[in-house]
Amino acid sequence: GLIMCLMLAGLRGIDEDIWKAARVDGIPMWKTYLFIVIPMMRPVFITTLVIIAAGIVKVYDLVVAQTSGGPGIASEVPAKYVYDYMFFAQNLGQGFAASTMMLLSVVIVIVPWAYLEFGRRK
Repeated sequence: GLIMCLMLAGLRGIDEDIWKAARVDGIPMWKTYLFIVIPMMRPVFITTLVIIAAGIVKVYDLVVAQTSGGPGIASEVPAKYVYDYMFFAQNLGQGFAASTMMLLSVVIVIVPWAYLEFGRRK
């Protein structure tokens, strides 16, 4: 709900003149979205990505409190997976590997964003 509201607000925030200019210039709708709308909505995408990532990390306590991760692995989330392997199974190797993969997934998102945001200034 909140993410969709943010996306809609981002779309509404794009000036009507930009849409009209693209239409007058004869730019196809898919190119308008790809080259105009998506770059203008980059801050909205970053904001929603941060909110979603925070939600994924915060869902750990809900899963543990309500279901203890069960039945089976039906409600397994990455943070619970790491915690279980590190502390319950005492399998430090697999726990560290899983936490490294979680960190790597964050880095894969952050590095291109930082390059686009700060690296191409002229």
